[in-house]
Amino acid sequence: MFVIGHRGAAGLAPENTLKALEIGGQEGADALECDIQVTKDGVLVLCHDETLLRIAGKSDKVADLTLKQINTTVTHSGEPIPTLAEAFEVAGATPLVIEGKGKGWAKVLAKELKRHKGVKPKIISSSHPELFILTQEAPGFETYAINDHAPFNAIHNAKLLGFSGFSTGFSHYNPFLYWYAKRQKLKMITSPINRTWFIRFFHKFYPQVMITTDFPDRLKRFK
Repeated sequence: MFVIGHRGAAGLAPENTLKALEIGGQEGADALECDIQVTKDGVLVLCHDETLLRIAGKSDKVADLTLKQINTTVTHSGEPIPTLAEAFEVAGATPLVIEGKGKGWAKVLAKELKRHKGVKPKIISSSHPELFILTQEAPGFETYAINDHAPFNAIHNAKLLGFSGFSTGFSHYNPFLYWYAKRQKLKMITSPINRTWFIRFFHKFYPQVMITTDFPDRLKRFK
């Protein structure tokens, strides 16, 4: 069972923080997922939403703020908003699964990946055009097309654009989809699953699908 800690380990610490990444690694995740946005001055920071409203009560868009402004933002959790470079450092030998959010991240990420000397991350995104740009700017990384509602669309685009695989909602997996994806030689990731019994059930039928979860600690004994 390959376990991906969702937003680090969002069930155990504030999402997309260094603390969540650290705990996710300690709790046995095989990889640590995080979301990236580009700041006004072209720095990649960990944030799921377009704005800071949910995590800091501010309606500012990440894309309209400089890194200095991001660094002085007080979040509801009290945890700072980290940069991707900091996330790489904390994750260490545990690979990241980087989800590109919004627009304009691909070329910035490509430059970051060229400087990165550690374990190779996987790159996932629902913005398939941006993901394709990433493959052209920084070839050699695993890339996954996300579509949580239309998995065959994700499969089609993954094959068309030369991605490594796709990610879709766990409820969309069925024997035909699983067989077809394997036939197309595509790797598979599922949206977050948090109930331990269901993860065990899901993995029994779809053993090659990488499991994303907020609680990687719950799966230690099954690995």
